[in-house]
Amino acid sequence: MENEANDPPFEKKTRIFVFALLFANFFRNLGISIIEIGLPDFVLSLAGSLTSYGIIIGIFSITQAIFQFPMARASDKIGRKILILLGIFIYVIGTFLCYLAQDILQLIIFRAIQGAGAYSSILQAMVGDHYRKDEEHGKGMALFSVSMTCGYFGGIIIGGYISNYLGFRTIFLFSTILGIVSAILVLVFIKEKRSKNNKNMLKAQDKKATKKIRRTELFTLIKDKEFISIVILNSIRWFLFSGIYVLFIWQIQVNFGLNQIEATYFILAIVLIYMFFIMFGGYLSDNYGVKKVLLYSQILIILIGLILFISVSFITFIIIGVFIGIGFALFQTSGYAILSKTVERNYPDLKGSAFGISNTLGFFLGAFGPVLICYLGELSTYLPYYLISITIFFTFLISVKFIKVKQASGDTFKGL
Repeated sequence: MENEANDPPFEKKTRIFVFALLFANFFRNLGISIIEIGLPDFVLSLAGSLTSYGIIIGIFSITQAIFQFPMARASDKIGRKILILLGIFIYVIGTFLCYLAQDILQLIIFRAIQGAGAYSSILQAMVGDHYRKDEEHGKGMALFSVSMTCGYFGGIIIGGYISNYLGFRTIFLFSTILGIVSAILVLVFIKEKRSKNNKNMLKAQDKKATKKIRRTELFTLIKDKEFISIVILNSIRWFLFSGIYVLFIWQIQVNFGLNQIEATYFILAIVLIYMFFIMFGGYLSDNYGVKKVLLYSQILIILIGLILFISVSFITFIIIGVFIGIGFALFQTSGYAILSKTVERNYPDLKGSAFGISNTLGFFLGAFGPVLICYLGELSTYLPYYLISITIFFTFLISVKFIKVKQASGDTFKGL
């Protein structure tokens, strides 16, 4: 097996496999976020309102959260590739139906179908399947996070141009095409490799006994205090970041008067910094310890949020945005790395389920994050940032008390 791993053709196939996963994740998030810029005009064209706009955004996240865990759970039992393809199929159908929607009710229903194609946790689990070594979890989750972030923010940046020049309805058609491209990548390049432990279990026991064992293991997973603490941390981070990101875009345009082109340049610069620190966070996590990175990232967010006590000038606001982005980038990578380490160490055959639980709660909270954060921002410019600082202070205490991860060693960035 070791000779096979050192064989150049084998390494090339492995790299193609990983890049196919990352590009599938990239195209998924690009297709999701590309809709956001043109969606308000689309809603208005269907005689919708701000309330219906909020429902259309929220229903996607809610159905995505509902189906995230069942899809991921099924991937542990049936196989990852077939569930990814099923998720892409549902997503593509829902997206194309959105392109054809003629009224608000149809758009809400079709967005719900679109969100039901929840396969991101399975992609994440497959990346975790590849980076199984203890000292490589940070690298694997950093690559996954970068592909997700590049796709998400890339879609936001180019979505406005597509909507402006080709029409806002076209964004759903373009998103449909991206989904089809993802399916082709999965079909052609991804070869599923089931774990030996899982195969032996299925051979040694009948279906009824296996199902009982699986339920027992899953119940044990939910009762694991460290695992649940990590899930809570990642979900709170998801909730806060999804809200502050939307609020930041609003504030630089409305509160400080930047036009869309100027705002795009600022967002692009912050995104590049954010992505750099996601990758750098993976390096720091693997070489200096994930818990250290997690704690320092939270301290940074807490301190930066309090700067608003001093000044609310545009320069101060941009500095706050940059450093909060850095804090959340390090938080994201270290949080995912800790989750991956814990699951690989204790529940290697429940990886899809573990990521499914984490992402399900994250999607639910992420759906409501923008609502609460923007509501507080409407009451006062200060309140959202104070909420973030106070909330992260409590996540810091949770991290200190419940997260117990051994420091990894080794050179992690020797090739992909």
